[in-house]
Amino acid sequence: MNSSDGYDLLRKGASGFGIDVSEDQWNRFFEYMRLLQDWNTRMNLTSITDDAAIITKHFVDSLTVAPYIKDGLKGGAAKTLCDIGTGAGFPGIPLKIMFPDLHVILVDSLNKRLLFLDEVISKLGLTKIETVHMRAEDFGRDNRFRNRIDFSTARAVAPMNVLLELCTPVLRVGGEFLAMKGGRDEGSFENAAKKLSCRLEKTDRLTITTVDGELSEKEEAERIIYIFKKTAPTAPAYPRKAGMPSKNPL
Repeated sequence: MNSSDGYDLLRKGASGFGIDVSEDQWNRFFEYMRLLQDWNTRMNLTSITDDAAIITKHFVDSLTVAPYIKDGLKGGAAKTLCDIGTGAGFPGIPLKIMFPDLHVILVDSLNKRLLFLDEVISKLGLTKIETVHMRAEDFGRDNRFRNRIDFSTARAVAPMNVLLELCTPVLRVGGEFLAMKGGRDEGSFENAAKKLSCRLEKTDRLTITTVDGELSEKEEAERIIYIFKKTAPTAPAYPRKAGMPSKNPL
């Protein structure tokens, strides 16, 4: 796929969420895609390697939470977002490209992924962004971050009651956890939300068009964005030690 076609695909997908992608931003996305494909030949970062699929299944999908970040940045105050379990940088890197003034923290337990992300940050000339090599449970207990972050997000495949314990302890009171999920209902997570001092503010359902291979191979994919607001400092008991949230969900 040439650069122009890729730009059109990304711009069309992002426009569905009211997000405009500039040509300069697209150039960064394009370089990010090429770095991802190059590093993926040496280590397993993603099973999605085709240009069109990367653009729609990674980039556009990451931008489904961009409208909430955009709203939260109104007023001009500096804001921080942490992407927990960032993997190959989704959604943190796309959100950083779109919002240069947003301070982004990319958290992952696998250091070799962070080495890739450090190169992406360097090659794309991104500032106010850092990588943290840490398990989510340890990150949530670290006083440098705990009860301090404006936005947290995760694109991880885990039940909501697990994600709440991993992603809300770092939020300041009034901060928001933007949970990115597929179309399945999540079941009950009210008990976890109560114990973690947060409440569900909003649930938005939306559809993105994903593409594999040739541009004619399109499929509609449902996404649900859950917006949780932190209502009080997290109780000292949470998050529990590494592995406990998934082994024994709240």
